This record gives sequence, structure tokens and C-alpha cells, in this order.
Amino acid sequence: MNIKFNPKERQYQAHKEAIDKLLSESITQTDSAAITTLEKELSNYLGTDEMIVCNTQFNAFMILFMVLDLKAGDEVITSPLSSGIAVQAALFMGAKVVFVDVLEQNFTLDIEQVEDAITERTKLLIPVSNFGNCADMEALNTIALQHNLCVIEDASESFGSCVKGKKSLQLSKLATTSFHPDMPLSGFGNGAALYIEDKELREKARILRSQGKEGSHYISLGIEACMDQIQAKIVTHRLLSVDDDIKLRQAFALQYNQTLASTSLNTPHFDIESNFAYYPLLVSQPETLAETLYQKGIETKRPFNKPLHLHSAFSFMSYQIGDFPVSEKIASSLILLPLYAELTTKEVQATANEVLNILL
Repeated sequence: MNIKFNPKERQYQAHKEAIDKLLSESITQTDSAAITTLEKELSNYLGTDEMIVCNTQFNAFMILFMVLDLKAGDEVITSPLSSGIAVQAALFMGAKVVFVDVLEQNFTLDIEQVEDAITERTKLLIPVSNFGNCADMEALNTIALQHNLCVIEDASESFGSCVKGKKSLQLSKLATTSFHPDMPLSGFGNGAALYIEDKELREKARILRSQGKEGSHYISLGIEACMDQIQAKIVTHRLLSVDDDIKLRQAFALQYNQTLASTSLNTPHFDIESNFAYYPLLVSQPETLAETLYQKGIETKRPFNKPLHLHSAFSFMSYQIGDFPVSEKIASSLILLPLYAELTTKEVQATANEVLNILL
């Protein structure tokens, strides 16, 4: 058995003819419209106004923070159960990051704790859509309106997920997503997109993305955050099949659920139409399970060895073990099983069966 966690090789084989053609074109031709085309297609898919693409999600957050004039001392509320990209970008801007614990059933921000964490210095709320599951954006938007705050949806893992018929990235006035190879919609390198509802801020963001230049004239201090044309072309191509890919992910997730239903495991049951970017399980000994599955040719992933507040880089924030018990519990017991469109039903069944054999 040889089931890898990352689908990159299989994705290439599935789209080989188209990708080889795009790679060849990118070497021999200059296509200045590649970025514009991707932005237009993303907007059409999401049903939003113009999207802006850039090279990394870190830079997407930096651009958002700059257009929102995030200053030293401003407070940003977010989750300690995340990749840390938004947290590091906020800290680079001099802001203070305030963590709030998550809900165990869906890995997203605990709304009640968000309200308790708001102070007169709070400026931003950044909910993280972990594993394709969106936070309660309606409640967060209501809280933000009451306190004159902005909400940025960290939708790196939820592209294509829906809430009440509305797609992730249009659940708030500001959002980002990632096209990193691990994500449901990906290129063959890094990439990201951001959504800004306000037209004036959107135009400012475009200038900041291009070193602060309008044409060849520098009009502000910006960053170099433009996406490579080849990545734009590949993401545009992959976007054509993203809905079909999501349907397969959902079917495989259901297959996992049905096979594991006989156990005491808390299998994922999201309240939204999730893209099932990943299949998360909470088990008592995730490292043992991961190693045993690996020996049988099945790769898994442990995305968090511990939540962000317990990493040494963030020790200056003075958080301690026990401050966010739900995030700590999840991080210590979480394992992700392989889940992507290029799997087969036999491979999903084999993986689920091995999990049963090991845990029972």
C-alpha cells in the first residue's frame, strides 16, 4: 500500500497534459493577463467583487493590515490553533495578538470567549476556518458591528466551503485564502488571494502588492507580493474542477465516517457544506497511530504538535499551559487522514480499516 498524505504527485498525473502545456507556455511566452484572468475567475466562482491574488498568505495578511492601518498596540483576536501566519504578520506590524480558545466540535473560535476578550484597543477579529469548517461568521460580524471592529476570515483551508448557500471568502467584508500545495485549490508552488469589499481599500491593496507602484511610479511604500504567472495559470486551471474535487472529498469523508461509526471516535460532523480540506480525528495516541499507519504505507499528518501559545517564539506573550485547554487537547490528540480527490474508494476503505484494526 502506498497512500501519501499530499496529493501533489497524483494531481500532476491527473492534469499532466494541461500543466505541461502551461509550463511550456510560461517559459516561451509572457502572459500579462494571467493574473487578471485568475482574479476574474475567482470572483465569478465566489460571487464577489474583484479578488486580488498575491504570492503568499503571509503577504496577503500584511497587505490587509496595511490598508486597515493596523498600528503598534492595536489588538488582534484570533485562535492559537492555526498555522501562525496571521499571528506572525500581526506581530510584524507591531500589534498585540490576543488568543481565544476554540470549540472542540468544530475547531473554530468560541464566540462567547471572543466577546470577553474585546477591549478598547481591539481592532480586528481573525477567525480561522480549520479543516474546511467555517466559524460562526454571522455572530462574529454582529459582534464586530457592535464594537466597530473588522473581521478577516482566515479561509486558507475553506475555499469552496459554504454556509447557508454562501461561500467562504464572502462571509465577511475581508478574507484571505491560500493556494499552497496542501490546500484544496492549489498551484504547484505558493500563492494566495484576498477579498476586500471596499473598492477604495481594494485599489490601495493592489498598489501595496506591487511595491507601492502605480504603473512605473512609486506612490507609497509597499511590498513585493505579486503572484508568479505560472502559478496563476495553474490555479485557474485547477479552479475548473474544484467543485468536482470537493464532491469527491465529501464522499470520501462520509465513507470514513461510516466505517469508523462503530468506534467511540468523534468523527467530523460539520454544520456547513464543508469542502473537507482534511479529515481530522482526535485519538488518545496520535503519534502511535501515525507511525503504525506509516509502516503500512499510509501517510498521515499531525498539523499541530502544540498550539501557538506554547511555542517558544511566542513565549513573550506570557501565556501558560492550561490557558486554552480545548486547543491544547486538540493539538495533543489530532491526526489527519489522507483525503483528496485523487484517492480511490478502495484506498479510503483500506485506510479506515487499518485505523479500526489499530484502535480496536
